[in-house]
Amino acid sequence: MTGSPATSVSDAIPNPRPFVGAITQEQFFETMRSGIKPDGVAFPESMPWQNASRMTDDDLAALYAYLTAPVASP
Repeated sequence: MTGSPATSVSDAIPNPRPFVGAITQEQFFETMRSGIKPDGVAFPESMPWQNASRMTDDDLAALYAYLTAPVASP
């Protein structure tokens, strides 16, 4: 096999809870549909936001609720 080895890509958002917890549901919807975060920075190419952009409002609301729910301690 020849050529360069594949490079790894870091997580776009390693832990999404702090990011999602800091924005409103409306901002979350806009971010997931546009690929642009509220601060104007675009998601990196590795973030598959285009898939989420096709989600319904109900699906995005459920995802937002899940990501903003308190994390249970063991």
